[in-house]
Amino acid sequence: MESGFNKLYKVGSLKYITFSILVLASISCAISIVNNDLYLDGEWANAQWLGQDIATLFVAIPLLLLSYQKSIKTKKWETVLSGTLFYFVYTYSFFVFEAKLTFLYFFHLPIFSLSLIGLFISLKNTLAEKRKYVTKNNSIKRLVLVYLLLISGMLSFLWLSDIVSHITIPNYKSDTPSGEPLLIVYTLDLAIVIPLMMISVIGYYKNRQYGIKLIGVMLTKTSTLGIALMAMSLSMYLQKLSLDLFLAILWFSIGIIGTTLSLFFLKDLREESII
Repeated sequence: MESGFNKLYKVGSLKYITFSILVLASISCAISIVNNDLYLDGEWANAQWLGQDIATLFVAIPLLLLSYQKSIKTKKWETVLSGTLFYFVYTYSFFVFEAKLTFLYFFHLPIFSLSLIGLFISLKNTLAEKRKYVTKNNSIKRLVLVYLLLISGMLSFLWLSDIVSHITIPNYKSDTPSGEPLLIVYTLDLAIVIPLMMISVIGYYKNRQYGIKLIGVMLTKTSTLGIALMAMSLSMYLQKLSLDLFLAILWFSIGIIGTTLSLFFLKDLREESII
C-alpha cells in the first residue's frame, strides 16, 4: 500500500509546485530588476539583491524548468532538480528573513514555502528511487570530493573566524556596512549546507547510494549559488560599492569550477535498475 507522501508526489504535486515557483519567481525578479529601489535595505544590500535576482532569472529559473522536464524521463536529473530547489530555499530565506518588508514579500514568501515543500518531495523521491547510481570516472570523483571538501573547509574557517572574533575581540566589525555579523549566512551554512556536504562526501567516497545522489544535489546547489554570488559581486562593483576582492574571487571560482564539475559528474552518472 502506497504511503500518503508517495500519492502526493504521484498526483503531480511537484509539477504544480515547480511551475508555481517559475511563475512567481519570474514576475518577482523582473519587477525588482526593473526597479531595484523597491528594496529598502540600503545601497549595499540592494546591490546584492539585484545580483541575486539577475542570477535567479537567467540561471536558476531556466535550470529549474530544464531539470524538471529532464527528470520526467531521465531520473538522474532529479539530483539537479533537488539542488536547484535547494538554491531557491537558501536564496529566498534571505528575502523572507532579512530583507525589509515590501510588497515583494507576497512573492518571496510563497516562493520560499513552495521551494521548501518541493525540496522535501524531490529529495524523498531521489533518495527512495529504486535505482542504483554509479560513476565510472575516478578522476572526476576525486575532483568532486576535493572541491566540496575545500569549500566546506574554507566556509567553516571564514564564518567561524568571524564568529569567534566578534565574541573575543572588543569592537570587532565584520566586512558589512553595519559591521554586524551575517548570522543568517553563518547559520544556514554551518548548520545545513556544510553538514550536508560532508555527509555527501563521505557517502560518495564509500560508494553509498545516498552519497552519490546527494553529491549531485550539493554540486548543483553550490554551483548555482556560486553564480549568484558572482552576480552579486559584479553588481556591487558596477555600482562602485565596497567589495571584498578575496570573496569575489572565491565566489567566481566556486561558480565556474562547480558548474564544470556538475556537468562532468552528470555526464558520468549512470543508472542501473535495482529491481
